[in-house]
Amino acid sequence: MYMNTTMMNLIIWACIVVIHWFPTQTNAHGRLMDPVNRGSAWRKRFPVPANYDDMGNNCGGFGKQYGYNRGQCGVCGDDFSLPRPRPNENGGKYGRGVIVRRYQAGAPIQLQVEITANHKGYFEFSLCPLNSPQDLETEECFNAHPIYLKNGKRQFPVSENLYGIVNILGYLPPNVRCKRCVLRWHYHCGNNIPLTGNQETFRTCSDITIE
Repeated sequence: MYMNTTMMNLIIWACIVVIHWFPTQTNAHGRLMDPVNRGSAWRKRFPVPANYDDMGNNCGGFGKQYGYNRGQCGVCGDDFSLPRPRPNENGGKYGRGVIVRRYQAGAPIQLQVEITANHKGYFEFSLCPLNSPQDLETEECFNAHPIYLKNGKRQFPVSENLYGIVNILGYLPPNVRCKRCVLRWHYHCGNNIPLTGNQETFRTCSDITIE
């Protein structure tokens, strides 16, 4: 039995839609290891719950982020539809307020990212000071306290051959001091065509002190 042309075209279009909707992000993983993020802190023997999927903090996955949450992502990389505090946010399962690093305001900061699959795009880093143990991070807070890199820019471009441990030099803002500061790593991938379209996102949050 042969399929007619209309049926064949429908099948072809269905395949195209599936390929576009589920891009090759399943092996794209990354995490901030210095200062170590909340989900990975157990790997450095901090007294926190273990997250064995700490390299997959990608907003619930591409399909969930763009198909259900309209492109929105939790401030620390969780599925946006989860109730707050989400697992990687302050007060969540992994957000126990354990300080992993101490820094001086305005000082250089060595940032270490681990990447196991390269999907191009760029990294950004930012801060959110918390005034109380109950405070929740917000996008507005992170946007107000960017971390600039050695070259004076915010974005660190991810070249095609970048894998493994990536060391990046940044500078903390001179006017931010906080007993509890949240440092966020944001990875905006760039592997989907068109580049101006929807892209997979990874985020992690780390608890630090800035004196």
